[in-house]
Amino acid sequence: MAKIQFTTPEGQSGEVELSAERLTLGRADDNSIVLAHESVSSHHGEFVFDGAGWVFNDLGSTNGTSVAGQRVESLEMANGGSFNIGHLEVVFYGDQAEEAAAYVPASQSVSHTGYGATAIDKSRRSGFGAKPKPKSNGYAPLYALALIALGACGYAVFTFLNLSE
Repeated sequence: MAKIQFTTPEGQSGEVELSAERLTLGRADDNSIVLAHESVSSHHGEFVFDGAGWVFNDLGSTNGTSVAGQRVESLEMANGGSFNIGHLEVVFYGDQAEEAAAYVPASQSVSHTGYGATAIDKSRRSGFGAKPKPKSNGYAPLYALALIALGACGYAVFTFLNLSE
């Protein structure tokens, strides 16, 4: 059975068997494979078995998927092939017992334009997780009350000084 081994930048590692024909991968609990690392998006990508081999598709993740530092959107898995999911190093081991000295993907889609190449404005993100609280003018009445109180104190001091003369 095919499997992946992953290693975090902190040195932690793990192994997951690819037990179905389609497995979603990400940080959220509703994925088939959950990798709880901050560099992995909530729904980062998916492994798909197309009958001949495994393919990994990036689902528009923030930190992306890369091979040798080059961001890719889709890549066919080769036994012993390594790639990065966010900041995690991942090695794929297929059903074959063949050894792969260097990883050269069978095919890959490189993202030079489109969603994968654009800078992410995180203030405009939507999707999973808690919604950000909208900014409001909740402190404006408090500031107005403080100014009125300060003015009243100033008037009281002025009046007291004029009465004592």
